[in-house]
Amino acid sequence: MESTKKTVVITGGTSGLGKALKELYRRDGYNVCDLSRSCSDEANDEYTCDVTDEAQVSEVVDKIAAKYGRIDAVVNNAGMGILGATELIPTESIRRAFDVSYYGALNVTRACLKYMMRGGRIAFICSIASFIPVPFRSVYSSAKAAELMLGMAMRMELKGAGIVVTCICPGEIRTEFSGNRIAATETNARYGDRVQESLDRIAEKTPKRMPVEKAAQKIYKKCVRGRKAVYVIGGKYRMFRFAQKRLPDTFFLDMTEKFS
Repeated sequence: MESTKKTVVITGGTSGLGKALKELYRRDGYNVCDLSRSCSDEANDEYTCDVTDEAQVSEVVDKIAAKYGRIDAVVNNAGMGILGATELIPTESIRRAFDVSYYGALNVTRACLKYMMRGGRIAFICSIASFIPVPFRSVYSSAKAAELMLGMAMRMELKGAGIVVTCICPGEIRTEFSGNRIAATETNARYGDRVQESLDRIAEKTPKRMPVEKAAQKIYKKCVRGRKAVYVIGGKYRMFRFAQKRLPDTFFLDMTEKFS
């Protein structure tokens, strides 16, 4: 069935930033289709789906395309936080973080592209951590950096097809994301209390983060109208990105460590 309304597929839209983005798309008249493991109401376009399962993603996207005729936009929002000393994080946790942040975005984008036409838009919700490494968050930064590279390369691949790909890199947002991250707090004499101290600093900063509604408004504008390849959301984080481009790497890493 062909729909006269535009159709957007969003991952991880049951809470936090994803939920706020869903509401903005609905406000503007989109058919909004949410893919999440906690969704369970297909009649209302909430599809139970583990984005790390390629076959499951393809099956769900095929259903959406059969219902609406095409897919106009994709927002890869699903992600997983992970923190710990790199040498001590369980390997299965590292793989899960990459499965959600990188392979999840890859699976959903490839499945949706079969039903996208000229004028379509793909957004990768990455992170400032894609650019700026932070101690004890090496796995998260690596996974989001891989997602960023995926998005930027696909932008070049799809330019001739008239499909716009945008990577959006917000700083910390006031959601439950940090509280739901994998926290591998194991330590040894090499790291002492530094892992726990890093977790404590995250908790202290939570009230100061950008409210999710404000962040969603900024991100939504980039998703639907942005023309640049990459956007950094948040003045402080744009300043960090500016400094990173101009300072020697060693100096910048030393500075980042002091602020993290």
